[in-house]
Amino acid sequence: MKAFLALPVALLLNACMTYPPPSTAPYRAIGTEPFWSLVIDDRDVTFIPAGGEPIRQPRPPAIVGIAGEIYQTPRIHVNIVHASCSDGMSDKIYSDKVQVDVDGKRFNGCGGDPVAPATLAGTNWRVESVNGRPTPQQGDYFVQFDADRVSAKFGCNSMSGGYSVGGDTLNVGAMAMTRKFCPEPAMSFENQGAKILGQPVTMKPNGDRLTLSNSAGTIELRQTF
Repeated sequence: MKAFLALPVALLLNACMTYPPPSTAPYRAIGTEPFWSLVIDDRDVTFIPAGGEPIRQPRPPAIVGIAGEIYQTPRIHVNIVHASCSDGMSDKIYSDKVQVDVDGKRFNGCGGDPVAPATLAGTNWRVESVNGRPTPQQGDYFVQFDADRVSAKFGCNSMSGGYSVGGDTLNVGAMAMTRKFCPEPAMSFENQGAKILGQPVTMKPNGDRLTLSNSAGTIELRQTF
């Protein structure tokens, strides 16, 4: 009797939870073997196969379940599960697993925003800019993470210290630094970079890019390995 009653209740809950989510930036998903991409914007659900013509369907209201969202159109069925996902071709980790059925053919991939790596240990990043100002192409401008220490250089002195990661927040401990004087622009980059790393920063990944930001400013990084 309990099993018999569970089905109508579940259907009722799904019906109650069906509504269009608020307008946001387009949702994107990708897959490999074969390569494909998916875009869900305010108007359409568009599936783009490798080397093929896009398949576009009007975006329906999302069915919001326990694991994620479902979009059902006559030709495209999208099931988004909020669980970490690797694209299988790189070290990128995304926030969602995505299953797409197109005209009865299934595709599996990842979607949502790239998330910060589970560990920064063993990664090296080129400093692309500090507070919106591009760093010179020549010189040492980097942030490098070992198992429990971070090293950095903004064109002048070397600095290093311990660090910890909690969610999307990076905390760098007191940093030891050499004390030589360097000409501009290295000194100004160093002063600003050290000030930013001197307090907790929020990490925002985007592919091979990583933004570190707090009230002191922003450091833009590009991963080199």
